[in-house]
Amino acid sequence: MASRRHCTIERRSDKGILKDQSTNGTFVTLEGDTELLLQREELTLRKHGWIACGVSRSGTKEVVEFFVD
Repeated sequence: MASRRHCTIERRSDKGILKDQSTNGTFVTLEGDTELLLQREELTLRKHGWIACGVSRSGTKEVVEFFVD
């Protein structure tokens, strides 16, 4: 379900920006919040969370965990 170039994380003004570039979307869960589906959208990463490519975090074990200071 993941694309070859599914999403990118870039630094802008000391912030990490996740940018979805996929067909199936990127699922992001920020600790304490509900899961978000990004489809050709951007999101500022904050605190602690998880990223899943193309499928909900609950449907896969292949996730990226992140921490932002």
